[in-house]
Formats: sequence, C-alpha cells, structure tokens
Amino acid sequence: MRTRMSRPLAHTLTPPPDLTARPLHPHDAPALASLLLDAYRGTIDDEGEGPDEAAAEIARLLDGAYGTPNHAASQLFDRDGAPVSATLITHHDGAPLLAFSITAPAWQRRGLARAGLLLAMATLREQGHTTLRLVVTRGNTPAEALYASLGFTPDPPRIPV
Repeated sequence: MRTRMSRPLAHTLTPPPDLTARPLHPHDAPALASLLLDAYRGTIDDEGEGPDEAAAEIARLLDGAYGTPNHAASQLFDRDGAPVSATLITHHDGAPLLAFSITAPAWQRRGLARAGLLLAMATLREQGHTTLRLVVTRGNTPAEALYASLGFTPDPPRIPV
C-alpha cells in the first residue's frame, strides 16, 4: 500500500548552506540506476530487481513515465565522483511530483535526502509552483518520518467517480 502526500511550497524551509548539490543531467542515468539499486536493496521497496531493471526504471523516469522530468529542481549529491543521493522531481497531473528520493546506504542519516528535498522545494517555489506531491510505501518508516518532518501530510482519500 502507498500513501499520497503533499506539502504547500508557500513557506519553504531554507536548505543548509554547506551542502553542494547539482541539477540532474540525462548522462547521469547509469550512475542513477546503480544508486537506485543500492538504495532500495533490502528495504520495503526492494522487489528483487537487478541492474537491468534499475536501468529500465531510470530510463522510464527520464522518458516521462512519471511525468516530465524537472532537471532544474532535481538534485544530485556527488561524493568522490559518484552520486550518493538524488531527489528526482517530475511534473505529473499538472503538479510537481517527487518521483524518487534515494540515498546510498553508506550516506544515509547525513541529511542529504532532507537537503535535496529542501533545495528542490526552493527551486519549485522559484519556478512558481505551489505544492509538491509524493507517494510513499506504507511502512517505509525512514521516508515517512522525513516527509512528516518537512511538513508533508497525507492527502484525503480519492473518491471514485
């Protein structure tokens, strides 16, 4: 089960000044696939995917399967020449969507996911957007706690038409 959440961008928190990130570039796809595989391995979101499935998932993201990628709002943290954390933003159903927030296990609990989200939210606000949405797997406790601490709240249930 997944939970849809959103957060207004009117009062975006200030990102930490000492963390450096860069926007996403299409040539990052192979490194992002490796990061995705590493970040999901052994978690509630791990479905046993291998390198080919991770590469296909990143290709789907970049090809617009989750909405049009927003390369300027997406954030990538490199350390020692390799991506260690990524905040990947798209535009889906008329609004910004956090498609993926992924961090390599060795770099977790260092504030990179939080910083990436704060930088992305600040960029989205500058672009004129008013809300950021996301979908999180229920039981992904670290992600749920991060999103709640940043002011994301569950969306009301959708009423079938």
